[in-house]
Amino acid sequence: MKNTVIIILMLLSLSCSDEIDFGEQYEKTVYIVNSDNILYTGEHAFGNENDEIVISVYCASSEPITSDLKVRLKIDRNSLDSLNNLNRLLSATYVDKVMLPSANYTLEGEPYVTIKAGEQYGTLRIPFRIDGLNPDVSYTLPVSLVSNAAGYGINPVLKSIVYEVRMTNQYAGNYAGSSQETATSIFGVQPVLKALSSNKVRMPAHNLPDDPEKLKINYMVLIVADDGSVSIAPFGFAEVTDLGGSLYDADKQRFELHYRFTDANSRTVTVTEIIRNLNAPEEEFED
Repeated sequence: MKNTVIIILMLLSLSCSDEIDFGEQYEKTVYIVNSDNILYTGEHAFGNENDEIVISVYCASSEPITSDLKVRLKIDRNSLDSLNNLNRLLSATYVDKVMLPSANYTLEGEPYVTIKAGEQYGTLRIPFRIDGLNPDVSYTLPVSLVSNAAGYGINPVLKSIVYEVRMTNQYAGNYAGSSQETATSIFGVQPVLKALSSNKVRMPAHNLPDDPEKLKINYMVLIVADDGSVSIAPFGFAEVTDLGGSLYDADKQRFELHYRFTDANSRTVTVTEIIRNLNAPEEEFED
């Protein structure tokens, strides 16, 4: 009975103490943030002079690390090859993603990340230049974890990332609106505007679908001036004629376009097209 009382008193003492330290509850592991699907897409705007590709590394633990942790990484072409091989099996129309040319990023020596003591995140910042890249090519930079100075485990599922560069500008995005030939011939349209430079976007003409196989004949380019005026030019061999008076409203993120277009059946139409960015704030859609 005496021993039972002593044990009960010890348990009560422990339960009332604020100083209990159970120590590390599970093994520390290291992984790359946003690598759960391997492919991660980052937006990069034309005209950004100090652009970077940022890879974040996380040390998972119940307690912060007590000293700086150096984590080694590498540019890993095998990760990109695996991604392409898998997607080719899943889709016959899949287009391979390609390595970002070394001329478009700066990485001196062996890449590594330092996670500071008391923290759980560290970042690798790679200076990046968008100049000279083809907007119709999917460029990627595959990166994998190699090791860390403390010998912590590396999550086998989250050790690699294929960072995809998406080129953009302030006019690019998903739009919706109407494309009108006559007072009674109006088509609902949802074009995707693709950035070509800091002030140029490409889109399908009139009510044509977005079809990469017809880039040379069905698309046009919008060139936006500082004052909001818009010039329209054919992309490739498309028969598009600028009629003047086209405008971009930056507040409403809306284009009003006037042009003439001749389709594959030699039918020529005069078009008035009004489209708005679907990501514009709701209040901007009010007239």
